[in-house]
Amino acid sequence: MSRRVRIFLAFMILLGLWQGMALFIQNDIILPRPVHVLMTMLTQLREPLFYSAVIHTLIRICGGFLFAFFAALCFSFVTYFYPVFADLCYPFLLLTRSIPNISYILIVLFWCSPQTSVIVISFLILFPTLYATLYQGLCDVPQGYHDLMKIYPGSKCFDVFYVYLPFLRPYLFSSTSAGLSLALKVGIMAEILGQSAIGIGRQLNICRSNLDMGGVFAWTLWIICILSLLDRIISQLQKLAMWEKK
Repeated sequence: MSRRVRIFLAFMILLGLWQGMALFIQNDIILPRPVHVLMTMLTQLREPLFYSAVIHTLIRICGGFLFAFFAALCFSFVTYFYPVFADLCYPFLLLTRSIPNISYILIVLFWCSPQTSVIVISFLILFPTLYATLYQGLCDVPQGYHDLMKIYPGSKCFDVFYVYLPFLRPYLFSSTSAGLSLALKVGIMAEILGQSAIGIGRQLNICRSNLDMGGVFAWTLWIICILSLLDRIISQLQKLAMWEKK
């Protein structure tokens, strides 16, 4: 049995369980039927507000992610080349990793507008995780690379672009995939709590207020689809990068 067949069977089992529970409960406010959710999703595709909400959310999420990613990448190189900075910043990084996500969201919402808060929150939550992954990747550089750089010495910029970054490719792609997934989840949570004027979080909030569980399930499935699409794009880019490396 191929992997695709196993995944399809698992999907059909989950769908069957969902349908069975919905038929048993017989209440769309508590658990809508799969057909009802599918019809809601198809209806949303015909509404301009759907595309506007998705685009606005993705812009905020990508903004916060890119800011955190490049900051973490630069900071990881600085602390790797100059370990004293790693020791000085360790308490700060430990503190940021220990603060619950919901606390970040509530604190930042007091300081920033709902739209800006999504970017700031994404940065604060993603930066420690991305930094830890990239810094660990630099620490895993084989000793042979260091010996080669001693034999053929070059500038720091040359070493970064032609030695360290090629080695970090798997770490860069894995951190991007995990970071975007976390950023989307946290960003939508921030939109809900901050009551953003437009975005996926706003639409989920409206569905909740209207007791539209079908809409909540529909938007949840759209979020899963977006995450799957982003993960697929990153996976293809990684394969392309590995092919070019060969």
